[in-house]
Amino acid sequence: MPEGRCAMVLVNVESLVIGLLPMPSIITLRVAEHREDIPEDLVLPIWIGTMEATAIAAALEGNATERPITHALTIDLVGSLGGNISRVVIDRVEGTTFYATIYLRCANGMFTRVDARPSDAIALAARANAPLFVEEDVMRSAACPRALTPGQDEQIELEEFDKFIEHINPEDFVTHSGGKD
Repeated sequence: MPEGRCAMVLVNVESLVIGLLPMPSIITLRVAEHREDIPEDLVLPIWIGTMEATAIAAALEGNATERPITHALTIDLVGSLGGNISRVVIDRVEGTTFYATIYLRCANGMFTRVDARPSDAIALAARANAPLFVEEDVMRSAACPRALTPGQDEQIELEEFDKFIEHINPEDFVTHSGGKD
């Protein structure tokens, strides 16, 4: 890898669809910063469980609970030991299984890594306001181009129709055959 080139791609959560059982939930991550070597229209879809999707949604929305849930408890534990979550990296994919690593900054300034499921790692990153990265190799092998989502294509059609209507004249409907239509 050329010197100075980052092997990780900064991503954000683009969408989260919580499936009702038996349907899985899906989270899509999108490129968060412009890079010449990674197309900006790539998204990384990851299928996750319904409970995990609900935890991520709560973290993204900043929902507080009366008692700490697992991810909030984990953040509190790390913080009470003088550490913090510095970043989360989705660093590998095998078949359809993704793997993540949580990077913790310890009280002594040293870093340690913890293996995690991507769903837990994303929920922790959201609660800790920590950056979320995907390894370039994972992005290149498992990401796909963002397609138009349902509704977007209809919106485009409506916009094109509006432009057509704006430029139409009554004379455009005059028949030249002399007969009735």
